[in-house]
Amino acid sequence: MTGPAPAASPEIVLEATGPGAVVRRAGPRLVRDALGPLAIFYAGWKLIGLTAGIALAVAFGVALYVHERRRGRPAVVVRVALVLVAIRAIVGLSSGNARVYLAQEIAIDTLLGCVVLGSLRTRRPFVSWFTQEIYPLPDALVASDTFRHAMRVATTVWGVYFLLRALVRLAALLTLTTDQYVLVAALSDAPFLVALLAWSVYYTTTTLRASPQWGPLIAAAEASSGGRE
Repeated sequence: MTGPAPAASPEIVLEATGPGAVVRRAGPRLVRDALGPLAIFYAGWKLIGLTAGIALAVAFGVALYVHERRRGRPAVVVRVALVLVAIRAIVGLSSGNARVYLAQEIAIDTLLGCVVLGSLRTRRPFVSWFTQEIYPLPDALVASDTFRHAMRVATTVWGVYFLLRALVRLAALLTLTTDQYVLVAALSDAPFLVALLAWSVYYTTTTLRASPQWGPLIAAAEASSGGRE
């Protein structure tokens, strides 16, 4: 959105916009939401059995959703994870095979990649779905062309990541044991999600600070906030 920017206000700047600050605040939740169901399933499967592992993964996903909603969060990531947990459970229980249950990750990653890249055709690309959950921004900034451009670039990177992750997991499924596949799935998940989160925050804030419209306002808001402290 072009045109005059709103008057400078401390509300323009976040309490903590740096990648490190956001990762410390949102990273643990992202890892928990993404990796938790897989870890719970694997532990339950190995210690009790396949059905128990699937049931525990579903219970974990439901508990996360309830927890996030009680804290007043939109829980976008948890909602997506909960839907995926339900799909895994249905296929896993119907097949009765742990390898089939785990192999769904490949199909899910492919679907996620297509959905993420497909969201580029909408007014709200994928990354913008959970940006407000990680750190709130003023409506005027969210509606600006600068912010939308940043969201489109970040969304493209996330979509490519999901598709590449699907290829890596497919190769692991075809060449490794089930236990080794679980390790590859975990290593291709949490570390990269945290790194992508940090990069997305860095890229978005850098783009906004470089904007002629928002850069001066952010600098003024930060100076004002720093002066009060």
